[in-house]
Amino acid sequence: MPSNRRIKNKTKKRFKKTWNGVVKGLSRRIVVYAADFEAECPNCYYDKVNRVSSGVCKVDSSNPNYFTTGRCPVCRGKGVLVTTIKRCIEGIIIWNPGGDKLNSLTFTEAGYEGATKVEIKTDPCNLSIIRASKYVLIDGIKCKLSEPPLLRGIGEKHLLIARFFTVDKPKIDSGEFI
Repeated sequence: MPSNRRIKNKTKKRFKKTWNGVVKGLSRRIVVYAADFEAECPNCYYDKVNRVSSGVCKVDSSNPNYFTTGRCPVCRGKGVLVTTIKRCIEGIIIWNPGGDKLNSLTFTEAGYEGATKVEIKTDPCNLSIIRASKYVLIDGIKCKLSEPPLLRGIGEKHLLIARFFTVDKPKIDSGEFI
């Protein structure tokens, strides 16, 4: 009776070790920005209808951030404190995956236009980070996720592939022209 295992565990481990070495040697830094976290200002009351500070201080006059008129010195009149969450991951970056000729660098009347698609290959532990991302910075260019990330590998899943499209125009001296 034939075995369901066509690829031995030793081969799978060797592939994983080799692939991790390739990723470590060729990877570059990718900055992943998660959705902003907003919290009401602890110093002033928040006007939920107009979505700004009410201009009324909710702490006593002994507090160094106390104010009587004008805008709140903590939130600067916004009523909320916004925290941007970003994480750095490592991955192999491939601009213009598939070598699409329509997606290469061209010069138009509006200026240089470059590759609009980018693919990254990274560790599968970054799956939740990439799925929850608002956008990523790849080579200094803002990109958004274009389709759900894929997990690939031999036997087990050892590789995460995520495809993005660019939102910003490329710079002439960026690493996009690989």
